[in-house]
Amino acid sequence: MAGLAVHDALDAIPPAFPLQQVQERVHAEWGLRGQWHAINSERDQTWHLTDDAGSDYVVKLSHRMEQPATVDFQIGALDHIARIDPQLAVPRMVPTLAGARRTTITADDGTVHILRILTYLDGRIAQDAFADCTDPAALRRATGAFVARLSLALRGYFHPHAASNRHDWDLSRVTALAPALPRIADPALRAQCAQILAEADSRIYPALARTRHQVVHQDAHMGNLLVDPAQPANIVGVIDFGDMLYGALLADLVTAADCFPDESVDPLVILAEVTQGFDTVYPLEEAEIDLVFDMCCLRLVNTVLVANARRDPADETPDAHLGGGRKHSAMLAKLLAVGRDTATHALRRACGFPVPALAPDPAAARTGLIAQRDAAFGKIWHFYETPLHLTRGQGPWLIGADGTRYLDAYNNVPQVGHCHPAVVRAIARQAAALNANTRYLADSPGSYAQALLAKAPAGFDVCSFVNSGSEANDVAAQIARFATGRTGAVVMQGAYHGITATTVELSPLTKAPHAHVACLPPPDLYRGVAPDPAESWAKAVAALAQVGHQPAFLMIDTALTSNGVPGQPEGYMQGLARAAHASGALVIADEVQAGLGRMGSLWGFATQGLDQVDVITLGKPVGNGHPLGVVLTRRDLWQAFYADCEVFSTFGGNSVSCAAGQAVLDVIEREDLIARANHIGDLLRAELRTLAQHFALIGDVRGRGMLTALEFVTDRAARTAAPAQARLLVERMRENGVLVGTSGEYRATFKLRPSLTWTETEVAFFIDALRKSLNAL
Repeated sequence: MAGLAVHDALDAIPPAFPLQQVQERVHAEWGLRGQWHAINSERDQTWHLTDDAGSDYVVKLSHRMEQPATVDFQIGALDHIARIDPQLAVPRMVPTLAGARRTTITADDGTVHILRILTYLDGRIAQDAFADCTDPAALRRATGAFVARLSLALRGYFHPHAASNRHDWDLSRVTALAPALPRIADPALRAQCAQILAEADSRIYPALARTRHQVVHQDAHMGNLLVDPAQPANIVGVIDFGDMLYGALLADLVTAADCFPDESVDPLVILAEVTQGFDTVYPLEEAEIDLVFDMCCLRLVNTVLVANARRDPADETPDAHLGGGRKHSAMLAKLLAVGRDTATHALRRACGFPVPALAPDPAAARTGLIAQRDAAFGKIWHFYETPLHLTRGQGPWLIGADGTRYLDAYNNVPQVGHCHPAVVRAIARQAAALNANTRYLADSPGSYAQALLAKAPAGFDVCSFVNSGSEANDVAAQIARFATGRTGAVVMQGAYHGITATTVELSPLTKAPHAHVACLPPPDLYRGVAPDPAESWAKAVAALAQVGHQPAFLMIDTALTSNGVPGQPEGYMQGLARAAHASGALVIADEVQAGLGRMGSLWGFATQGLDQVDVITLGKPVGNGHPLGVVLTRRDLWQAFYADCEVFSTFGGNSVSCAAGQAVLDVIEREDLIARANHIGDLLRAELRTLAQHFALIGDVRGRGMLTALEFVTDRAARTAAPAQARLLVERMRENGVLVGTSGEYRATFKLRPSLTWTETEVAFFIDALRKSLNAL
């Protein structure tokens, strides 16, 4: 192969020692005699030896360029696997009579070759058994799983030669084979290979460098995997550790996927099945799954280049070992026709990764999703005139299907940011260990309950877990009705407390209240509305009495979020609580939106001067989006209620949800997010007030911590609400990269509930987007 000096290994012709010479040396060193049968090998001279006692061995005589360190690297790997996974079927080293792991033999030309013996593995070469396999999909998944187990066994192996064993099957250096491109006769194939090599340097290899690396076998394909002859879908062993090196974990996966029996198969189906099998044993990371397609293409290009590099242009006979690369070139063409986006979509789905919109036409993907949802859900309401298709969340940001990044200023569910690594990790690790309900003893529910109660106000010593804020409010209402023996309820006009049969009746925002629910007029200091709490309560009690009810409880969102976060008179909440208690009702603080640091204190009611609360409910952000709701109360209230009504939720308080809840608490404390909420929230409101000096549409800026209301008016003096302009601004803000929503009686107020992880950078981005949006009206 003239001109390809960097690939001398490809020129290494297997040794051609006379069998008798090898037999004599094996007998001298190992004391073995028996029946010898040659085994086809790419670079080594190899035999199957059955000794006189009936034991089977593999005698391996390395080619002239094989270095002792390379052989020792392989020997060490087999010894390591024997310690880590003794049941994994790999060859074992057979020591000489003197206890050595290898010896040498000298050829007539004076070159020295390494000689060693390994145990023989029973089984049939997988590629020879493929035609007899009645379930090829099962065989491919088993291939992936077996190779993943092999990779796991090698994960902790170290050898000084691991990074030096470079050869032309090393998938991290396929571009070094570029000098072989001119030998590819087909111009279309040559162009495809050249394009992939160019992408390897510019895109694939930089991304690959950020994935997991370790010692990999990198030759565990169907030519080196063994199956049970009676059950061809059952992998029983792997041979040939000659291509092993330190490289990307993905090298093992895509080499295993090189199991294309002929040119007629669908390479994507095969790749997906092998990948799925691998992922079940050695879970892939997201960055890895998105490189599987590229690495498979590189593996195919690698084979095509090696086959053509070995080809003598004057000889039309294809290389016996690689078949001239024709099958692999056909698979490459098919994969490229499918495309990276479609292939990655299929691979993600096969392994259970979220499937982003990878289609080149996001509009078409959105249309398809809307049609799918309409068919499955019925007609439902979407945010925005054109529904927003999201694929990922990262801290304070959401990423759309077209790659656009949006600053999330609306959604209070991810309290510590979208996909916070600590929360994701806690969920995944607990899910991998146990997920059981609270009828069984498990670690996370009890420890999380203790951690939450330790932060609760004095007197709160019991908590109950459910699945959502709606359920928490439902249970709280049941406790209050049982404790008081009453049926009436008092809520704020325009409030929202949930979607259960009970809580929807307590949500005048979405449904007209029933007769047993009385509504309080909300305060609005911006417009000078300051209801007297005692008077408001008295009118509510009177309204209930007219229809035969007495108040069992006052349920209140202490931030009045659905009312547009209006300013409240000093002592307003406390006045309501005193009046409620005086009439024998309990006070339920709905902290689903106001709690966990949202208002600059762990408990929103505390920021409102409210200290007479009987039940606290949590939901939404308590699990950072994982389904979790909590009811906190006093033991006397809970035990009496529980004795009469054994409340139990199968999924409420499950181990995974509680792990998520604990992680949220830990992040809030570890990252000092409550202090940050106060600082960043004050900065945001200050910047908004500065902006208001230039835009008369901004009427009022109010809030506390990381909960801010921005109200728009057409007339500042008259405080005339501007709902039409607010709706337009919601759309303009989206166009400028920020997601917001409206609230309040007039729907003219931005309700801003960003994650507690915002920094000055996000504030600046928001202010700039709002300035652009206001200018665009």
